[in-house]
Amino acid sequence: MKRLAYLDALRGVAALMVVFTHLFLPVIGHVWVFDALIDPGKLGVLWFFMISGVVIPYSLKPVPDGARRFLISRFMRLYPAYWVSLLLFVVMLGLTGAPLPPLKQVIANLTMVQAALGFDDVIGLYWTLFIELVFYGLCLALFMGGKLYDQTFRARCSLAFLLMALAMSVVRALTERKLPVALPLALSLMFFGSVWRQWLLAEHSQELTRNLKMLLIAFVVLLPPTLIMAYHQDMGTGETWGRYCFTYAVAISSFLLLTRSVRLDHPALVWLGAVSYSLYLLHPTMGMLAEFVLARTGASALIIALFATLLTLGAAHLCFHFIEAPFIQLGKRLNNRKAKTQPLSV
Repeated sequence: MKRLAYLDALRGVAALMVVFTHLFLPVIGHVWVFDALIDPGKLGVLWFFMISGVVIPYSLKPVPDGARRFLISRFMRLYPAYWVSLLLFVVMLGLTGAPLPPLKQVIANLTMVQAALGFDDVIGLYWTLFIELVFYGLCLALFMGGKLYDQTFRARCSLAFLLMALAMSVVRALTERKLPVALPLALSLMFFGSVWRQWLLAEHSQELTRNLKMLLIAFVVLLPPTLIMAYHQDMGTGETWGRYCFTYAVAISSFLLLTRSVRLDHPALVWLGAVSYSLYLLHPTMGMLAEFVLARTGASALIIALFATLLTLGAAHLCFHFIEAPFIQLGKRLNNRKAKTQPLSV
């Protein structure tokens, strides 16, 4: 699927919401709308997941070596900038005198699948990247099994992961074990995004309409009990079921609106979307750097947050142009070289 400006713009807004949550909410302090009603960072992350659903399955092309081409392009897209963010964060910890994570933890984080290896994320926001990789793996498995382009099958995958989240939330409520309900919830939203993508391209068949209605009804019916049971007790991350319910409702409804009826395409937002991955990865480090530079000057918390935002925008721009873009192009060259060496079919 060709690049769509409104999806890039939505990525940019989503990244800004995450930055706002991490850099500005601590400055604002306790405000009812953010404490009890909506989590802007979670809203942005949920948009990211649904955008991945719209885009990722269709980057797997039914061509010779399609799976290998996908793996090369995704590796070059994700890992170089990720490694830069990990290195810069560890360096910043050392510079500020903060405790350094154990070497084993840092090495595990190089894989991006540290959660599966039993290690904590060096930067808390890395949890979303693990979910992205799980989704990539599922799409690749469906591609190799010949099911990826079956939108009814993907709709059933979305429903299955939603039901899995409900089951996990029941167990979590009964045992008070912190089961990762966010994983199947995110995968459900991603597969929903992949079905919604066909509606965006005006493929309004009866089957597609039926599947979308089924999923939207399932979200309305199953999400509230899932979120209530999973997050009725705060297990250390500020979890509030009412805020989660409202945030999920706003995320899904606004995603449908902003991809169908009210499409943002301002050049500034499109640019933010282009650098959104680096923006997402680097803003915690830039926040630390801003505080390290300005804390001794007596600057207010708001000035530090604003300075951190400027640093983040600059760092994201540099990382995109000098790390992301070159490695993306390298991936394309590698794939084109592989394609040219394939024997012609007769």
